[in-house]
Amino acid sequence: MPREIEPSWEDGMRSVRRSEMDSLVKLIDEVFFLGLTKIQPHIFNDENLSNVRVVVEDGEVVSHIGTIRRNVSIHGCPAKVASLGEVATYASHRGKGFAGALLQDTMRVCREDGVDYIMVSGYRNMYHRAGCRTVGRDWVFAVDAERASDFDDADLSVEVATEADVETLGAIYRCEPVRWMRPPSDFGFCIDGWVQNRPARTFLIKRGESVQAFAVVQTVREKDDGRVAVLDYAGDRSALVGVLGKLIVDQTSTAEQSLNRLSIHAKGFDTVLQGLLAARGLTGSQANVPGTTLIIHFEKFMEKLRPYFAERVGETAANGLVFREVDDEYHVYYGGDRVVAESRGAAAQLIFGTWDGVEEEMLELGGQAGDVLRACLPIPGLWYGVNYV
Repeated sequence: MPREIEPSWEDGMRSVRRSEMDSLVKLIDEVFFLGLTKIQPHIFNDENLSNVRVVVEDGEVVSHIGTIRRNVSIHGCPAKVASLGEVATYASHRGKGFAGALLQDTMRVCREDGVDYIMVSGYRNMYHRAGCRTVGRDWVFAVDAERASDFDDADLSVEVATEADVETLGAIYRCEPVRWMRPPSDFGFCIDGWVQNRPARTFLIKRGESVQAFAVVQTVREKDDGRVAVLDYAGDRSALVGVLGKLIVDQTSTAEQSLNRLSIHAKGFDTVLQGLLAARGLTGSQANVPGTTLIIHFEKFMEKLRPYFAERVGETAANGLVFREVDDEYHVYYGGDRVVAESRGAAAQLIFGTWDGVEEEMLELGGQAGDVLRACLPIPGLWYGVNYV
């Protein structure tokens, strides 16, 4: 159930009230840009007010952190994740510690609400001190416009999705092995709207009359220098790869600016997509899970992942793992050995992995516990897509 809006006082740190939305919009417009709240309706709506945390002084919203919460599925294991962003404080109120206090308050509320980890849309020293880390072993590939014909399969077509296609989009996305559990409103939001604060359109990818996949593609703007991205996708990977050239042509024909390059983020576990792109001559660049990641419920999250661990190392080894939060450290025991993550940030690096391999030392020092964990980890991170904050 959603957290109730706290009614107990006027000034202070709490969730925002409906009557304060004009004050909140004024703050966000000034700190970021005019109209940001209008292009993020999944955050700024009546149902999500309890997840919008603010500091109020003299009846005015002067500082803000917003989140949305979603259940997710990671290779069949359920978890709960929050997206966090729009951290804003008036210049006249900075230096008072409001943003840091709001972040700690949001972490507290997320823990109370059963959130396992938070995806933070950015990096600041404040986030780092709280335990946010850059994690993940993903890839990004790019198709240049001059190669569009190499990604234009004759048996495939694309058409712009409409509101009538929301259920079709949801049915395709529900087959993804690592995914947000999205309500229909999330898909409605991505149709000819804004995704990741960028204008975008959603395309159905069809083979004959059968819808095989979908792609949410950034619309070309002058400031993008002709380079845009696939912001979200799901479905048959061969169909997706086979229309990247068509999407380049479509975006160029409907925009004022020519499209020079279309990039796509391939999740680390998605070896099928990586292989198909490589087979057509593309070379991927190392990438991370977007933003930074903050562990909230280490023990509960790891327990939820135990069925996946059993798939990797068998029931006996998976059931032998013990997870504990010990003061400010995060321990994994197996037999008489243990792996120690010495901070919340190190725990995120251990669980999701890094391209720098900083988690390897933790595993090396963990003896048999490290050997078992090495076979289970890293856990794949989520791609924001339409769930960006």
